[in-house]
Amino acid sequence: MEHFTAHRLRFVMEAQDIVELNEHQGSAIRGALFHALRRRFCAFSRDSEAVCEACALAQTCAVAMLVSTLDPQHARGQDRPRPFTVQPPVQGATFAGHFWEREDGSGVFRYEPGEVLGFGLTLYAQAMQLFPYVVLALQEFEEGGLGRRCEQYDGRWRQGRLAVREVWAENPLTGERQPVLREGSRQVHVPDVPVTHAQVVRRADDKWQMANGEVRIEFFTPTRLVEQGRLLKPETFRFRPFLQRLLERLESLSETFCDTPLEVDFSGLLAEAEAVRVVEERLQWEEVRSYSTRRHAESPMGGLVGQVKVQAEEWMRFLPWLLWGQFVHVGKDAVKGNGWYEVG
Repeated sequence: MEHFTAHRLRFVMEAQDIVELNEHQGSAIRGALFHALRRRFCAFSRDSEAVCEACALAQTCAVAMLVSTLDPQHARGQDRPRPFTVQPPVQGATFAGHFWEREDGSGVFRYEPGEVLGFGLTLYAQAMQLFPYVVLALQEFEEGGLGRRCEQYDGRWRQGRLAVREVWAENPLTGERQPVLREGSRQVHVPDVPVTHAQVVRRADDKWQMANGEVRIEFFTPTRLVEQGRLLKPETFRFRPFLQRLLERLESLSETFCDTPLEVDFSGLLAEAEAVRVVEERLQWEEVRSYSTRRHAESPMGGLVGQVKVQAEEWMRFLPWLLWGQFVHVGKDAVKGNGWYEVG
């Protein structure tokens, strides 16, 4: 991981219309980003049947590299991990909107005109060179909108439009913060506050001294973990499968976007992880479904949310990877915001 970096961007957007998002707001943000990138930068955007997998330009296209990462020659198949994750607004947090129950009984997060919607986007390693495309694409939200089609105050039905007010680059480990795009300006600044492995190791050393044998993991968004074909539920949560899924994700990201393998003793770490005990479990299962406009079908995205406290005799071997997981997420649908957690 010595060459792997994470670049966290924070977007502050203002609703121009009524904006309604399903309970899992990250899925809508990721979907809108794809369509905005396609409208603005895809050479075949007018062809509704065009797909990245069949495009001759896929290997050099910013749209394909960001949202449809492909590698036909790779042993694990051509569909590779995406080089970013969304950190969506979460219930109870600032800029999360107001929970609104519609007449049909479904629940949405609703933003009124003038209200602020804030979310994060983290780019990995080489993908940072594509961040100007992301910033410019999100400005398309002013035209294309975001979320559900709903009745606006002018009586028309459409998606709610948003305006980008500010974009910041943030490094939670160092506390550094740099402006990328300020309100009233169209100039995009290249940030330089990456999360690095050296910073992660230093923070891990600090946390190890404070851990006292116990570490708390708080899952902000549904975390969908599978062990031997079965979903981990609150009553069956164990540290080992959680760590295994995390290490597999870190290995895949490092290999894809840094061209370097993850140098870690997998078998040794996982054997040690078997001894890590759950000492307090405050998890619940949140059932969420996502609709794909490309496949015209729903898919389950439910997972664990809440807190769990785990105990081990020695944490230093685990902590660097747990801290990296805060930036790469873990489990299914990480690109849509699932599997976002924090170590306490």
